[in-house]
Amino acid sequence: MRLPIVSMEDSELFPKSNRLLLPSSLAAFPLEAFEKLNALLDKLWWSRLVISVRGYVINYIQDEEEKLFLCDDAFIQIHVIFAERNHQFSPSQFIRDLACVSSFPQINEDLLELERNPGFEPNPFTQPETTESFLRIFGRPNAATYHIANCQKHAYLVFTNILRLLIERWSADCASKKKGIRFDTDPEWQPDDRVVLFQQFYQGNRTWVLTDFDRHIIDFWKPNGAKVVFGDRYIEKKKRAGFLLCDHCGMLEQCLDQFPQFKQHRFCSEQCLASMLDANQISV
Repeated sequence: MRLPIVSMEDSELFPKSNRLLLPSSLAAFPLEAFEKLNALLDKLWWSRLVISVRGYVINYIQDEEEKLFLCDDAFIQIHVIFAERNHQFSPSQFIRDLACVSSFPQINEDLLELERNPGFEPNPFTQPETTESFLRIFGRPNAATYHIANCQKHAYLVFTNILRLLIERWSADCASKKKGIRFDTDPEWQPDDRVVLFQQFYQGNRTWVLTDFDRHIIDFWKPNGAKVVFGDRYIEKKKRAGFLLCDHCGMLEQCLDQFPQFKQHRFCSEQCLASMLDANQISV
């Protein structure tokens, strides 16, 4: 059976709106179908799904620095759990927790009220049937946690909803009727213009402006991070035009001859040069 195909032009997955739409509560999550699909998915599929969802969400909040920072923390955790499989929580455990959080009645509104008034009831952090999931995802109940949760809900609710829709389509074998990107194999993969990732890349700036999420993705996939982010065909096209990659992390130049060279090794930052020296990739 084909894996779910994703398109940023799919208005059900990625609604085009002047504000980010958050559900008050999501329908029951198809946990059994998730387990079947999860057994088929590889880290590249998961990574590109997280990149797409993260970019879609951040597009709406990129001018809100704290919210962007906290949502990036959430998306990094999602990436670590589902793509990297290097976390104390398994994907199965985490998706059950996300399902619990997203299905709590009026979750969007209640998290907002909890931030405004920590004594608000009903409090999902203290309800017997939901407390463990909320504690695992957000932390112990206090005013600081409620603030973080109200910011990070943008990441968790949108990701859970998109994943739920993809699983339901896959279960109904509807994926073959949709046109879009095959995350696992498609060399044409390239983020939609509305995806905010390496947001300064297309603006001709001579310096990189990366968020924590960007750095995490590049570091995890090094030295092939740029190919994962921008797609094989795009990178090959840029290389034919004379653009080079950092020999350590795989970052792509924004302009010709941007990256300095040391002993025939290109590097995008002093950190990458130091890493190559420490790893004896460059002999001094």
